[in-house]
Amino acid sequence: MSEGEALYMDQNKGRFSKAMAEWAISSMRRKDENDTLRPITRHSIEELEELMRQMGMHIKEEDLYTAWYLYNMCYADYPKCLPSKQAIAYFIQETLYDPDCCPEAVLACFRAKMDAMDIPIHWERMI
Repeated sequence: MSEGEALYMDQNKGRFSKAMAEWAISSMRRKDENDTLRPITRHSIEELEELMRQMGMHIKEEDLYTAWYLYNMCYADYPKCLPSKQAIAYFIQETLYDPDCCPEAVLACFRAKMDAMDIPIHWERMI
């Protein structure tokens, strides 16, 4: 583990920081009707918070940026599996607070995807 990554993990406890979430969301793509990859329409933290409020669900403060990443990932990667805002809210809640897992697993999966695609994470910029 690099010094930058260790510092990031120490400061963010294995969760997404605002900078990490912004970077990850900015690179999300989805195929259009012509099978061409296009950037997704970015959904804001405020939209996420409003959805969770409407659903009567709560996100812990330390999980907010991880939840924001998941919210946008749902639109990029799972539009058919999660066709409604209600389904997306449940997915986020159940992913973050799965009793036999932990919120840190979301960043671990993201790191694995970046490694598999040979995309470096500039940890120092994400703090």
